[in-house]
Parts: sequence; structure tokens; C-alpha cells
Amino acid sequence: MVGEARARRILFIINSLEGGGAERVMCLVAAAVAEAEKHWGVTLATLDQTRDSYALSERVTRIRLNAGGSLLWSMIALRRLLRLERPDIIVSFLTRANCAAIACSRFIGIPCVISERVHTTSHLSSDQGGRLKKILIRCLYPYADRIVAVSQGIRDDLVEHYGVIATQVVTIHNPVDAEKIRRAASTAPSVDLPRDFIVAVGRLVPNKNFSMLLRSYAAANISSSLVILGEGTERSKLEALASELGVSDKVHLLGFATNPHAILARARFYVSPSSAEGFPNAMIEAMCIGLPIVSTDCETGPSEILHGRPGAPKVTKLTRAKFGILVPPGDERAMGAALQTMSDPRNHRQFAALARKRAHDFSLDKSIMEYRAVIDTSLSRSHAWQTAR
Repeated sequence: MVGEARARRILFIINSLEGGGAERVMCLVAAAVAEAEKHWGVTLATLDQTRDSYALSERVTRIRLNAGGSLLWSMIALRRLLRLERPDIIVSFLTRANCAAIACSRFIGIPCVISERVHTTSHLSSDQGGRLKKILIRCLYPYADRIVAVSQGIRDDLVEHYGVIATQVVTIHNPVDAEKIRRAASTAPSVDLPRDFIVAVGRLVPNKNFSMLLRSYAAANISSSLVILGEGTERSKLEALASELGVSDKVHLLGFATNPHAILARARFYVSPSSAEGFPNAMIEAMCIGLPIVSTDCETGPSEILHGRPGAPKVTKLTRAKFGILVPPGDERAMGAALQTMSDPRNHRQFAALARKRAHDFSLDKSIMEYRAVIDTSLSRSHAWQTAR
């Protein structure tokens, strides 16, 4: 990367390292940068003091702040850290971390690269809190040096609705470490599993719409059990709904899994009922293992993944896309029909082969190279500006 007399210092910022796709990707990117640039000082700081779900490379320095979920305290704590660490560049993931990083970097005068992981317009609610977050994004995001969007749909949303210029945003899809995933998939699961099951992965929160999946699953009346990996505030609600629908004996809420790939590898297929996504990591990882995919055509990632291109028209009924099956968001009848369709052995075999093929497009090396190029460009611009002064 940029050659300088002294070692460069890069600071990665994220809310926490609790279970989630953004957290997993940040750990991968930080480790890859530290490994490739051994003369660099690479630090990863979390805004909150929560339990880590992912291990971090020994080459990466770990710092925990104590913002307690507050944006104001995130800014205060991060500004103190920046004055202490004096990094050459900040790289942040997730909205709160992004807003804090942009605000603080402007005070300190260092470049800031942020990564937007969700389709902001559909992800944030329309209540007062959601409207306030959208205002903050509109005010702050245009001041980031570069913005990494994990899908083309997210990029378009930022440009169209949040004052970001098109040249400021680059699309970098989430990476898949295929070799590591396949090794993990080959190990024995840490929990007892049904003999025959389909699988879904995600936090048990309203946006993931697992309640819709339960209703569709009950109506589909397929022989396979349903396993859901993830934890969240809707657990008790989902357990009650499964009981009400008469499928509690076939629905297994297994919580957060340290090694989800060992479970996914034994499933018949993968299903995503989300109302909104950024770019669903778990879906790509399932495809890497060879799982066929059934997904809602929500904003923004599933369509790009399963059609194989951005900009495809939204589906209005069950649609056999190039690499999987898509249904309209919230459409219980279409989802139930999709579960039945993918349970057919012929469809299962066809989409399993297509899933493996598509997963090759999301290699770790390609994604890391793109992240490093963005970091390098931002550092070069900053150095040229400081030299000109």
C-alpha cells in the first residue's frame, strides 16, 4: 500500500463483535490487512463492552470502549481514542459507528472510510427514532472520504436519498472464505439435529420476519423440520406462534451457533424470509456449502445474489431465478409454495449445483483486494492534500 517513512496505523471501528455478518466481515478484513501489511499497526475498537462472538487475529490490537449503545457517548469515547492512537485512517462498519467515525474524523483531520451494510430507507423504521437516524445519515455520510456499499441496491439508495455523490461510493460484496467454511462444515455439529431439516439463519428480530416463515412452513406441510439459528428479542413470540400453529415439535430454535456451517452442511436447503437485508452473508456461506436457496426478494442483496446481476425487476410471485428461488417479501402463500418446490428432489439437485457455482463469485481474496484499494486511495488523497498544505 502507500509507502511512508513511518509505519501506517489503521483503526477499525464497529459497535461490537457480537454475532452478525458485519462483525464477521470486519474481523476478516482487519486480519487480512494486518497479514498483508506486516509493517502496519492495525487496531480494532468496539464502541460497546459486549462479549465477542468472533476470534480476532493476533496481529490485530483489540480495544473496547464503553459507549453503552449511545451515539453521543460513542462520539465522546471515539474522539478520546483518536487523540490517543492518532491513526492515519479509520474504517468503520454499521450506522452508529459510521456516524461517530465521520464526526470525529472531521475534528481530528484524518480520512474516514465507512461501510454501509443495510438498505437504509427500508431498514430504518418510520418512527421518531428512525427518522432521526435518517437525518443523521443525510447530514454526516456525505463527509466520509469513501463509502463501501455491500450491494448495488444499497449504493443506489445512498445516492438517491442521502446526499451522497455516486463517485464517493464503491460496491464491495461481502467475502466468503470458502476453504475455512468447508473445513468448519466437515466437523461434527455441537447440538443434536433432526434427521431431515431445512435451515434459516439470523437474529430473532422483526426485520428478519421469522413469524412469516413459521406461518408459511406450517401451511406448506413439508416433511422436513425447520431449524433456525440465531438469538434475539422475538424468541418467546416465535415459540408461542409455533405452538399455536401446531408445529412446535418440528421447529427448533437453536440460538447462536459458534460453528453454524456444521449445521448448514446437514440441511436440505436454506431459507431467508427477511423484510430487508444488506447483503446476506449467511446466504452466501450456505451456497458455498452447496445449499439450495429460497429467499424473499427484499431490499437489497438476495436479488443480486440469486439473479446474478443488480437491477432485476422485483418479483411479484414465486420466481425461479438463475441461482435460487425468490418470492415477494411478506408473501406467506408464495413462501409456502417455494418450500414445497425446493423440497422436490429434482429442484433440490439443480439449485444445489447452481449455488456452488455462484458462491465462487464472492471470493475472500477479491473482496480483500478491493478493500485494500479503497484504503490505499483514501490514504493517497489525504497525503497529497496534507503535502499541498
